[in-house]
Amino acid sequence: MMKKTNKIWALALLTVSIVSSGTIQTHAVSADGTYSHENMTPTIFIDGVKQDLTGFIMPSGTTLVPFRAFFDSLKIDAEFNNNTKTLLAKNDKTTIKLTADEIYGYVNDNKIKLGQSPAIVNDMFYVNLRFIAEAYGATVSFNKEDLKISISLPTDNVDIS
Repeated sequence: MMKKTNKIWALALLTVSIVSSGTIQTHAVSADGTYSHENMTPTIFIDGVKQDLTGFIMPSGTTLVPFRAFFDSLKIDAEFNNNTKTLLAKNDKTTIKLTADEIYGYVNDNKIKLGQSPAIVNDMFYVNLRFIAEAYGATVSFNKEDLKISISLPTDNVDIS
């Protein structure tokens, strides 16, 4: 019950932040582990190339990004079924299935508990950056001081050139 309550509060806070400011208000984690509520978003790099992605950091520490822009950056096919609120993304090695507000996702038909469920906010579907990147074999690092997320893709999985 506590996790569901935290999720509801996090989504409510995100919605209020978007509605009140017209932008996504990010919740940054400082070096001492505390949260600041400032208009900051992480800068996202894929293989050293800065991406035009707007992500935000949830109080849980999870970075959520709009699915379409993120999968386009990874050059991975992704489709969203609006009726079932389900995302299906695949390349030649990996298939991911995620459903809005579901704490479990699937990687190659293996059920995996997510740290943060995907969410629809203002008609946009947001997914967990780290979960997606790592499912496709990438390495993800996060620099708390400058809110920099670096994704290193495996050379045999995804080509973003």
